[in-house]
Amino acid sequence: MGLFDKIFRKKPFEVYSHADYNEVFENPVVEGMVVQKLDLGILNLPSGQIVVCDPLVVPDCPPLTKAVKPGEYPVSVYVAKTEFAGNRYAIAKLEFSTKKAAKWVLAVRDGEDISELGEHADFFGFAVNAGIGAFFDFQTGIEYNQFIEDFMLRNPNGNIYDDFFAAEFKKNAIDQNDPKDIGNWVNFYLPGSNRNVTMFQSGYGDGLYPAYWGMTKDNEIVSLVIDFHVLLLPD
Repeated sequence: MGLFDKIFRKKPFEVYSHADYNEVFENPVVEGMVVQKLDLGILNLPSGQIVVCDPLVVPDCPPLTKAVKPGEYPVSVYVAKTEFAGNRYAIAKLEFSTKKAAKWVLAVRDGEDISELGEHADFFGFAVNAGIGAFFDFQTGIEYNQFIEDFMLRNPNGNIYDDFFAAEFKKNAIDQNDPKDIGNWVNFYLPGSNRNVTMFQSGYGDGLYPAYWGMTKDNEIVSLVIDFHVLLLPD
């Protein structure tokens, strides 16, 4: 990069998704796969600062830079019925308004500089190593991390999934009598609290996944989605 570029090149203000997720929300079949919406309940956002992360491996992830009005908002996932891998959670959606998004803007955290991204489907995302993604409020995350720390102090040789969350996920298994159906989501409320963490299967499993703000032409935030790279992949 020359001196002129360093001084005068305009840095990007926003980075957009290659995909229009309205295609998934509005059509029962996408790319030849049946897609079904699954409602996961309400997420309490007391601060409006949102964390997206793997809640079992990196639960202390910082919040996204944009925030929304504190409140309670519905969470859903769009399940793609794939030919060879069964049902896969393609898109997770946190909805703030019924208005339709006109653009999908990459969600970032402090320290992530979008001017560093290339031009070909680059993104900042969050790493998944336990096959699970999540939405939760930053304030809830402080209590959630304390919950995990306290659990591990009581169970120093334990595993937070095997010894606790496996039973929580199983409550939402479609076939409770099938030992292979371990459940793919949970809307977990901290004990004695109205604060919750909504967790769900991450597409085909571990990886790096981006989140995007659904926004109107007037830049009103109407949703936040996680793209688990099952549908509408870039060419």
